[in-house]
Amino acid sequence: MPIENESQKLLEIAGAASQTAEPATDVPPAAAEFRTLPQNTEEFGKMPNGAERKENHTLTVRETARMFETSGVARTERSIINWCQPNRQGITRLDSYYDPNERKYYLTPQSVETAIQEEIQRAKKSTAVPTAESFGSPVAQMKQSPTTATAQATEDRKVQEMEREIMDLKIANRGKDYLIDQLKSERTGFFEKLLSVNRTVGTLETKLMQIEVSNQGRL
Repeated sequence: MPIENESQKLLEIAGAASQTAEPATDVPPAAAEFRTLPQNTEEFGKMPNGAERKENHTLTVRETARMFETSGVARTERSIINWCQPNRQGITRLDSYYDPNERKYYLTPQSVETAIQEEIQRAKKSTAVPTAESFGSPVAQMKQSPTTATAQATEDRKVQEMEREIMDLKIANRGKDYLIDQLKSERTGFFEKLLSVNRTVGTLETKLMQIEVSNQGRL
């Protein structure tokens, strides 16, 4: 009897243990629910193309590049495409929409204009006057960009050419004045000679008439 009682107790303990272990089989469904998280990551991966195309998504990449070039801050189409793609923080510089059918980006004029103004300000800062730290250095003061030096050389060359033309005109005017003075003096001398000849002719005519009158009186 004691042996049968012990066997019965062992069976009861084993049955109780099996009943206690059965709820553990419900753990996999919870894990299965946990595995549904990749669906959220899939939606996150679709963010660059998930945005719907709006009415103001009208500019192509090529048109945008032309706008940058016209504004004086030319940028390549590759740079513009990079600005349409999200950075590490998932932020895009340009408001764009990628059309999978046409395989091209469409951008909003507002975001393009903002980027152009930012590039203009950045260009102005890069060509600004040297800072206070470098202002005291004579070498820093003498430094000029190649474009500025070329423009200055061209301006100096134009000034020299204009000065040379002015000098040539002054020389030509002096020569002209000299010739005019010579002509005036020669004309004055000619008129004086002509008057002298006229006086001589008049004197001779008077003497001739006197001679003729005296000859007639003799006759």
